[in-house]
Amino acid sequence: MPTMNEPVESDKLRRQEEGMHSVSARDTHVGQVTGVGGEKVSAIRDGNAILRFLVGLESRIDKLSAFEAMGIERVPDEQRRPPQRLNMLLFWFSVLLSPTLIPIGMLGPILGLSVNVSIVLTITATIVGSAVPAFTATLSPPTGLRQIAVARYSLGLWGAKLCSVLNVVVNIGYATIASIVGGQLLRAVSGGGLPLAVGIVVVVAVSFAVSFFGYAAIHHFERFAWLPASVLLCVLYGQASAHFSPTPGYDVGIGLDFSGACLTYFAVIFGVCCSWCPISGDYYIHYPASTSPWLVFGLTYAGIVLPTVFVGILGNYFGGIISSSEQLGAIYAEGGVGSLILAVMSPPTAWAKFACVLFVLSFREYPPGHIPLQLVVINVFVLTRYSTVGDVVCNIYSSALSMQLLGSHFVAVPRYAWCTVLSLATFGLAYGGRNVLETIINNLLSMLGYWTLAFAAILFVEHFWFRPRIGGYDLTAWQDPQRLPWGLAGTASLLIGIGFSFLGMDQTWYVGPVAKPIGVHGGDVGDELTVISVLLSYPLLRWFEIRHVGR
Repeated sequence: MPTMNEPVESDKLRRQEEGMHSVSARDTHVGQVTGVGGEKVSAIRDGNAILRFLVGLESRIDKLSAFEAMGIERVPDEQRRPPQRLNMLLFWFSVLLSPTLIPIGMLGPILGLSVNVSIVLTITATIVGSAVPAFTATLSPPTGLRQIAVARYSLGLWGAKLCSVLNVVVNIGYATIASIVGGQLLRAVSGGGLPLAVGIVVVVAVSFAVSFFGYAAIHHFERFAWLPASVLLCVLYGQASAHFSPTPGYDVGIGLDFSGACLTYFAVIFGVCCSWCPISGDYYIHYPASTSPWLVFGLTYAGIVLPTVFVGILGNYFGGIISSSEQLGAIYAEGGVGSLILAVMSPPTAWAKFACVLFVLSFREYPPGHIPLQLVVINVFVLTRYSTVGDVVCNIYSSALSMQLLGSHFVAVPRYAWCTVLSLATFGLAYGGRNVLETIINNLLSMLGYWTLAFAAILFVEHFWFRPRIGGYDLTAWQDPQRLPWGLAGTASLLIGIGFSFLGMDQTWYVGPVAKPIGVHGGDVGDELTVISVLLSYPLLRWFEIRHVGR
């Protein structure tokens, strides 16, 4: 196994004199940034009145115990305040036990697959895809670095910046989908009296509030949010069972058409699971460096697999419902997933009575401008416990960290300010795409898996093959371009992987030449081409880079 090297004492003193020592939480709190590039960041802040105000505001907010003022800085062992280890499981429960995965699971029957085949593919793709973020998560506790920052040891500074941009696109895409689904649910429980745009505002606003306070607040929120969500999802399972398709084994396509649909749906679910790998380690940086990698892997893997399969299969059944019931299909077409959920839970019987007590705490019996504040608060509470806030929170938070990895000018902007900007961007995209959710999912989610798979494959080869042979990770070099790899091998392999994915992708706007012959609508094999091309190219290019560059 590769080691996490610390320099000898004399080397430590030399590097401290050069300004390479680790950034402390307190330095960041008062707006001072140390380490490589620290003077430049401080100069940028001092020379801009807006940044000076933001940093001063950050210092005042830091007096709140739950606020995280640190950004992308490495967390040394002595500054770590680890949450409970079980949080590595419960965190993912809260993120994934939400209606967001229902429309994703519905794509199986929408593509012409039977409910039974969709369920098998959901389970298989989840089991395979979840191993990717579970592995990348193991890299953050030993290093104390955020996930994209760890990638600097294989992709270099500029390659990691490219990953940061792609990561922001991925995260904000997911946050957009989650915000739309949450808004649809709020509109549904209000009987249509609450505009979808207002529902989206509520989702984004609550998510922003949690992400604003940072690491500790997120872990506290996600530790408990899954409990009522799991109960209500069980209620939804029971109520929806009366509407399940009477022909769950019926497939629309046959032959190559069937194979193509299977490959495409598998790619969607695999992409959903795999796309967590650029952020999974962001929430583990405070765990001790001695934490067992197998414990991290196992808890993360179980935390992603169990809720994804649970909600994904429910989505498969919902896809069968709209395919077999014209009435419910029309409700879905008009009001989206939120209206469909409310429809299948009526009339309220058995377990559904409990859920409907929460659902009917809506706005519909009150004229505009006369909504009691108590009901607004209760609706927000229901939303945070049953909707999509947990998903949006982690996407906004990790996107803010990725923005800071883009360079000194981006680090100069405090993390909470980036959370604000990205929350506004999420609302804008969700508002603009609120009526085309299925198109967004079908086009976006498959594509997300391609680059994240290439990213994880590069980290895997670097960690298990190259790092043990070149002395492990020098943790004092994480922001030093003179000691980090150039990143030519990693960046080239990443681009090669993305390029090969275009040969095998199957999207509504583009079908690759390899995917096109697989059925009338094609079959997505972009993931397979991506991982093969990266596993072949990166070892060769990285060997050449180490041999001729030396790092």
